[in-house]
Amino acid sequence: MRSSPTHVLPRALLGVVLASIALFGAPERAFAIGFLVPTDGSLEPMRIHHHRVSVDVRERIAETRVEQTFLNTTDRTLEATYIFPVPEGATVSGFAMWVNGQRMEGELLDAAQARSVYESIVARMRDPGLVEHMGGNLFRARVFPIAPHSEQRIEIRFSQTLEYQGSVVHYRYPLRTNGPATETLADFTVSFDIASRTAIRAVYSPTHNLSVSRDGDHHVIASYEGSRTSLDRDFDLYYAVDDGDVGLSLLTHRAPGEDGYFLAMIAPRTELTDAELASKEVLFVFDTSGSMAGDKIARARAALDYMLQRLRPTDRFQVVRFSTDVETLFDRGSSEPATPENVARARQFASRFVAAGGTAIEPALREALRTNGASEASPRMVVFLTDGMPTVGTTDPTTIVRSISASAAQSAPGGARLFAFGVGDDVNATFLDALARSASGHGEYFRDGTEMERRLSAFYDRIAYPAVTNVRLTLPGASSYDLYPRELHELYRGEQVLVVGRYRGEGPARVVLEGRVGGEATSRTFGFDVSFPRNELRNDFVPRVWAVRKVGALLDEIRLNGERPELREEVTSLARRFGLVTPYTSYLVAPEIEMQRPLVQVPGVRLEGTMQFQVRDEAPLAPSESDRFAGFDTTVAAPPAHEPAPHVTSGGTTTRTGSGSTASASTSPSVAPSGATGERGRRISETLREMEDAERVDQGASRGTRFALGRAFTFESNRYVDPSYRSSMRVIHIRALSRAYFAILARRPDLRQAFAIGERVTIAIDATRAIVIEPDAPDVSEADATRFLE
Repeated sequence: MRSSPTHVLPRALLGVVLASIALFGAPERAFAIGFLVPTDGSLEPMRIHHHRVSVDVRERIAETRVEQTFLNTTDRTLEATYIFPVPEGATVSGFAMWVNGQRMEGELLDAAQARSVYESIVARMRDPGLVEHMGGNLFRARVFPIAPHSEQRIEIRFSQTLEYQGSVVHYRYPLRTNGPATETLADFTVSFDIASRTAIRAVYSPTHNLSVSRDGDHHVIASYEGSRTSLDRDFDLYYAVDDGDVGLSLLTHRAPGEDGYFLAMIAPRTELTDAELASKEVLFVFDTSGSMAGDKIARARAALDYMLQRLRPTDRFQVVRFSTDVETLFDRGSSEPATPENVARARQFASRFVAAGGTAIEPALREALRTNGASEASPRMVVFLTDGMPTVGTTDPTTIVRSISASAAQSAPGGARLFAFGVGDDVNATFLDALARSASGHGEYFRDGTEMERRLSAFYDRIAYPAVTNVRLTLPGASSYDLYPRELHELYRGEQVLVVGRYRGEGPARVVLEGRVGGEATSRTFGFDVSFPRNELRNDFVPRVWAVRKVGALLDEIRLNGERPELREEVTSLARRFGLVTPYTSYLVAPEIEMQRPLVQVPGVRLEGTMQFQVRDEAPLAPSESDRFAGFDTTVAAPPAHEPAPHVTSGGTTTRTGSGSTASASTSPSVAPSGATGERGRRISETLREMEDAERVDQGASRGTRFALGRAFTFESNRYVDPSYRSSMRVIHIRALSRAYFAILARRPDLRQAFAIGERVTIAIDATRAIVIEPDAPDVSEADATRFLE
């Protein structure tokens, strides 16, 4: 093909940005979203219609196929150059493009040739976001002619060997930039076909919500699909390999001089026979009060019927129906095996449920929890469904929570877990969450009977097959703390669990996981050799996932037990550091922005009002969906007169001063003096649970905050400011995309991530110096810029 500069970019643009040949000689990653750039310098890159990526991974060798469709939205026939920066270490294995029936060829430019082309793109697009990805090889092809208002389809394939950390394989498809051509007009899809001789355990993306399907232990299909998607963050996928009954793999992040963060991915084998699965005991407790009349009672019967039919023969169960009275399926006060005869009897029993009477919550749960038949090897689970508050027997929420907490602890050798499900507008989510939390469970809430039936069935499918029970995780000698979740309980077939935490020590360590596998009578111990490094700058998403989970747990503690000054201060401190939206830190959002995402977006969390928020790729939120924190009670609650005031430590442990005893926050449960009920209560509950279970934290493209160098840069006075910046620092002002700008990056490539934030950024480069980037700053010589760094 021809290689004339006119087929790449106008020669005049090549002089706009001059940089050192060594500028990006050791790139961390390459920018992999292809551009179709018109040779007419007055036109922006063509818009992306479709962007489809398929990745085949075989024993760490990945072949990526990228298909892009671009739109010529002008009335002119265009000539353009397709530019695709090739990821570091990758080899282009195929390219296909047809124009007027002719196959077009392309060429691969080496790093030296690619620099001037790439720098010209940065200058032309005025997009500092690209500087983070410059370097490496570049694939280039001329495209002509592109008819007016037409599509141009391009396909490219490349192969690479994937990074391997311990037992974790990492794939990255770089996307992130701030430029104008970074949103698809239609779909963005990514699919993975992963095969490995060593069993695949956890499959995890911290950036995108993956759908994962397993075909045994050695083959996984994973996919993501979005519409009108903003390509504002790289696509990361991790998968762990391990041949044991349980796999555990560790990712760490540690900035110099700070305590570290870790994320443990835990997953049992997928290929398990019925004999290798643990049996379980399920106590179904269903509300049939008068308020359940109509669709709700019909859907409740259907959901219960679904779960009953999916009990395994080795399971035990009991059904408790309550309204004003309490009635059990089995009269002898014990659970019974799930034989075909007993299941048929239960289905007949449930089919006769009629909505009438009051709501005797405490008597019904006590009756269920004193059921005999529990086994130490089988987890006991209570599936509790209601649509209202107690009206019969004990009606004080705090008294009920404390009573049921004690009953659950004594109910079975390992205690009982209570899963509370609320349906309708009259549910008090604060009360039900406190009830579930007191028995190591959680709450879920439904607007109507249809949603209830669907989600209850999905919940049961998830917990139907316990693989490992009575699970306990310890990190002896690792000086770990602040782990979330704090308790694991069970591992289910096909499920993976992520545990995040912090560590102080360094060097080799051993992670120990204990639990009962299948129906074994005694626990087994699994040991995993890991390393906690002194410095590790990779995996910078781990601190943010940890922070979101911790803040969610702290806010839940405040919601259920009342605000304490130390809790409020810890929430505020973490929110400031990591750019999180909370009821205490909504002011961090830039006020001049009319609609924006939260400072750090947790998938599914929707906030509006004083904390403006919009989920990308979804329809505008209805008024009833607005402000998920509305009604969050920050009232400081005085402790009961008979108990000393509690103190919650950074690890989430509650201590009672004066008593000499310690216990977790859930061992002395109470309900906050007031709390949001109905729709508001449901939204707050879901928001906090999403935070406590967070696996992905979207950095977001709002002007409110950007996360770089492990710090949250906040938008102040029309610029992003490093939280480490102090007015006493020595400062140099640098014009964006100038010679001095690139000279600094040549000396300090570690600052690329911060430079990529935009054209107005203040960056602290150490404890005494800062760089202020501005588009209209006076010229500074390259010599002065590099001298400032000395």
